[in-house]
Amino acid sequence: MKRPAARKPEDHEEEPLAKKQLQTKANSLLNAKDVDTKALKTFVHLLKDRPDHVQPADVMNVLEVIFKNLLKRRALDGSEGKSLKIREFYEETWLLLRENLLTESTVALKVCFQLIRAEAKHSLAPRKGWPAYRIREILETLLGDKEETPANALTNYGKYCKNLDVLDITIKHLVDLVPAKDFKDAPIQAMNFLHLLNLVDLGKSVLNAAEYHVETIKLKTFNLEQCSKRLNDIWAAVMLKSSGVEERLHRQMLVVLLERIINHLEDPIQLTDFLMDSLHQFDGPIALLALQGLFTLMQKQNITYPDVYEKLYNMFYPRMFYNKYKARLFYLADIFLTSTHLPENLVAAFVKRLARLALQSPTEDAVIMIRFVCNLLLRHTGLQKLIRSSQTAAADEISDPYDEQESNPVKSQAINSSLWEITLLQKHAVPEVANAARFINASLPVMEHELGALLDRKECNIFDDELQSKAKQFALNYERPKSLALPKNEVVTKYWDLI
Repeated sequence: MKRPAARKPEDHEEEPLAKKQLQTKANSLLNAKDVDTKALKTFVHLLKDRPDHVQPADVMNVLEVIFKNLLKRRALDGSEGKSLKIREFYEETWLLLRENLLTESTVALKVCFQLIRAEAKHSLAPRKGWPAYRIREILETLLGDKEETPANALTNYGKYCKNLDVLDITIKHLVDLVPAKDFKDAPIQAMNFLHLLNLVDLGKSVLNAAEYHVETIKLKTFNLEQCSKRLNDIWAAVMLKSSGVEERLHRQMLVVLLERIINHLEDPIQLTDFLMDSLHQFDGPIALLALQGLFTLMQKQNITYPDVYEKLYNMFYPRMFYNKYKARLFYLADIFLTSTHLPENLVAAFVKRLARLALQSPTEDAVIMIRFVCNLLLRHTGLQKLIRSSQTAAADEISDPYDEQESNPVKSQAINSSLWEITLLQKHAVPEVANAARFINASLPVMEHELGALLDRKECNIFDDELQSKAKQFALNYERPKSLALPKNEVVTKYWDLI
């Protein structure tokens, strides 16, 4: 038996060795009586030159340990030549870390914030306290105008924005970092700015957690009122530069407005024109997001919008199933149709539209719409005649007075129709859809179905549930046996005779 040949060392086997060597050299530098500036320069240039056998992340981690120790020893203070040289290398390291923010964002941001914490505890003269200027440097890097900031870099920065001190300083600097040009003239920088603004979370979960990156800052009270005022200033500047932007930017503006800004505006009524224009000039996601904004104003500012149900009704069409924000649409429709005082012919149109769309929708959406139809029938008991009409309809009847092309739901004649679509869905290939559609065969449930849990479900979840469910019946034959004899055309009869 041949002995297996010895493996050649591969790249992934050399990496730990290089990392270990870096750590050994760093320990030697820190354990020396005097700081060896030549050795320190070697570490900095490793990050600058990026040799193939050394990972940038390993170098950044080693530089973090070195400079945290040097800051603690106050080796960067003073006007001596060595202190000035160390400080020069420190500032060069910050420039290199900023260059790596977009490519090695996880490690680069971690090192940046660890150095910020160390610098806050051991301030560099003449500055004192929290080094807020470092946050500005990071934001300026993320706010580049050459290419869009990678999503992972934004996500990693967003984790640090959960700390109230970082959040406060970020909002303060964003006031001054609003792009100088109109958004239509600098779309990449505008999109990066909106992405950064979307990281600003003044929600209850962040405020109640009250976490701080630098522990000593906990003695100061976080000023929510001042942060809200700054957000108002930022949004006012955004609105001044937002005319004529492309659809993608327009959509991102609405996302930021709804998720981060609208609850902190001093005068949200000023948004009415912007939201109305968005609703009437665009379709799809933009119109849906604008509708959500209008709903917020209707709830909190008591504004009225007469065509809101017609716009909502026309948002339900087959393409909506491939819309990123379709869960919001179901959520909004459920809230808008909560009232039991709505006209029955209006609600009937939504019932028919949902039932019709369930015939051509993905599995997970069909289940949601069937449950939604059931909830609407429970809220408006007069519409249960649609069930009786579907049960008494003749098998060969194909006429349906409902006009799905009519944009006005009240004129769609849905009230004179039936729910034959739900009856047809009882023969759906997926058992969960078929079982959900059988609600019309018996008395309706007493309680409404909870739609929230269904909004995040995907087709793979339904498939997994079917795999885990226990089958009550097993199909052993595709022809039901009528006697002890074998069915016709049975393959066994070609080779065997029964005695």
